[in-house]
Amino acid sequence: MKLILILAAILAFAFGGTAEAAEQNLPTISVSGEGVVEAAPDRATISLGIVNRDKNASKVQSDNARIAADIIQAISSLGVERRNIRTGNYSFHQVYRTDGSRRIQDGYEANNTVTVIVEDLSLVGKIIDAALANGANNVDSLNFGIRNKTNLINDAIRLAVRDARAKAEVVASELGKKIVGVRSISVNSGSISAPRMNKMMMRDAVAAESYETPIESGTLSCNASVHVEFEMSR
Repeated sequence: MKLILILAAILAFAFGGTAEAAEQNLPTISVSGEGVVEAAPDRATISLGIVNRDKNASKVQSDNARIAADIIQAISSLGVERRNIRTGNYSFHQVYRTDGSRRIQDGYEANNTVTVIVEDLSLVGKIIDAALANGANNVDSLNFGIRNKTNLINDAIRLAVRDARAKAEVVASELGKKIVGVRSISVNSGSISAPRMNKMMMRDAVAAESYETPIESGTLSCNASVHVEFEMSR
């Protein structure tokens, strides 16, 4: 009886191992898939610059602080919450000029950046105009984004997987085979690219003082990619 059980165990192991080996030896095909999803942005980040110089250090500091306060007040009056307005950067340093071979101290410069997160995109142009009217002399950048990135990224990944599957099925069909499983898969996290306006573009946009600065947010896109190793029938 014990001999029979031992033989049965050996046979089960042998056939099980053979079946597993056969499954592992299925032909495979490796393909990459791409997914792209577009969406309208629902937020913007604006960087507003205040740069001023003077021979007097105290005047440079006080003038810069006053202008920044005026800008923040003007933006707040448009309905932007104070929690969405912050100082992005501040620097204060001496300024020098060159006279022949000599480097001469020539006053002081303050550089203050007010960063605004805008959740109502209809206010973007108004905020830029208000900042410039109250002393800002640079609009350093304007970036559009989206609050809920997760859903956008997941949708792009789904499309990438479908794209990989479709490619694999085309190849398998041409070879007279079928896709029967997945050996492995790797996913590259989706990346979101959005419209961006740089400083020079913004200066051109605000040239006409008699009109509200026109800002078109356009669309942003999310890209994801996958690499899948599919198993094919024999």
